[in-house]
Amino acid sequence: MFNETTWKTGEVETQKYMKKCGYKILYTNYSCANVELDIVAICPVKVQKKSLKLDLKRKLKDKKNCKIDPKILKNSYKMAINDLKDILVITEVKARASSDYGEGVYAITSSKENHIRRGANYLLKQNQFSNMQVRFDVSSVDGGKINYIENAF
Repeated sequence: MFNETTWKTGEVETQKYMKKCGYKILYTNYSCANVELDIVAICPVKVQKKSLKLDLKRKLKDKKNCKIDPKILKNSYKMAINDLKDILVITEVKARASSDYGEGVYAITSSKENHIRRGANYLLKQNQFSNMQVRFDVSSVDGGKINYIENAF
């Protein structure tokens, strides 16, 4: 059953989470090409750098499972950091009052993905976004708990 309060709360909580992480929210409930995009944001280079550095630390700490020479691993991360550019992020929010009937993330069908991609393609044709890389994230808010998934599809 659709609950507008749960849905709106999920979107607001996701926006707070994204802002706290350093994202710049551009639009909410953006309508284009018969599609509504829940949240359109920019993931700045500094946010991506922080994420890459944390990932590198985690890999270096996990020496047992990391078969790559640490020097090579560090150099590959440095190269990746030098190539970073701001990313346009389209976030689909799925909110549920509880996860009793499954998490909201599982409500994203291939049809829904195509629908969102169509909206993103329309948005990317605008001059300010024409040269940007796009990423599709999902925020599953279940019983007030946020599960934010980058590169979800």
